[in-house]
Amino acid sequence: MSSSSKPHYDADPAKVRYDKEKNRWTFKPRDFNIIWGNDKRYWNLPEPQPDQPQSSRDDTLPAELVQVCWFEVTGRTGVVCITPGKYKIKFEVSKKQDAFGWNSPVYMIAKSGKKGRYSWKKIDVSTEVTTEKKELPQDFEIEVKADTDDNTIYFGLYEVWSGKWKGGLKIHGATVEGPQPQP
Repeated sequence: MSSSSKPHYDADPAKVRYDKEKNRWTFKPRDFNIIWGNDKRYWNLPEPQPDQPQSSRDDTLPAELVQVCWFEVTGRTGVVCITPGKYKIKFEVSKKQDAFGWNSPVYMIAKSGKKGRYSWKKIDVSTEVTTEKKELPQDFEIEVKADTDDNTIYFGLYEVWSGKWKGGLKIHGATVEGPQPQP
């Protein structure tokens, strides 16, 4: 029996933190859409703290994957329009000591706008991720064109093809950083 009538966790993109001076979005664990994220059999999400303002919430706890065979964690830039240029996207992740099932690659996939072209990079979680927090991938960028009609970047981590059970991954956050604004 599921612990929730809606098994997937949907984030509110308007709550994603945006630093205008650095042109950077910062995502915390509850800022992602997580497949099976509302079901404690599959994920442990940090509890929201509605009594505190967003800027002072304790967002230090990661989302912890218990076990899934369909791994999908996605985000999107919020209500601030993106400007043309290159954007770097990184997830901050670690593994628990008893992590399992990561012998299939995870894919970082992103695009600019709903009709944009996908860019992707393969990540070998079995060797690139340890029990220490690490930003991955180090060199992932997408190009945002000036003629896009949808000023949103969509991105995520996926392993949905192997059908193998996996667990023990921690998602600490992510950043999307674009070209510095011109004064």
